[in-house]
Amino acid sequence: MKTINFFLLYTFLFCAIPLADAQTVEVPSNIIAALNDGDASQLSSYLNTNVELVIDNKNDVFSRQQATGIIADFFRKNRVTNFQLLHKGNKDAASFAIGVLKTSTGSFRVYVLTRKNEIQQLRIEPSND
Repeated sequence: MKTINFFLLYTFLFCAIPLADAQTVEVPSNIIAALNDGDASQLSSYLNTNVELVIDNKNDVFSRQQATGIIADFFRKNRVTNFQLLHKGNKDAASFAIGVLKTSTGSFRVYVLTRKNEIQQLRIEPSND
């Protein structure tokens, strides 16, 4: 009887651990840190091969290399002073974060969508605050 109970407990735990991992997908903390630091090179290491980017007047799908240049240019023109995370969430294999990026030129609303720890979409738009 002990063997059966142990086997059932082991089977339950073995099956439950992957489910728990799948439900706790979050935007990696290094992405949040890169936004806080205005660090385009650190952010670029999380970009998907192609990423949907909305920054300034640029709104398109760009390669990782193109997106890195656009993000670096944005951070050069807008020196980051702070990033405040407002909300984060997830669904299935995707996760998102929404926050406010404070810069030397004003505030921007940021939306990041990730899948498998890669940025699929990044939006940095002027804030109405």
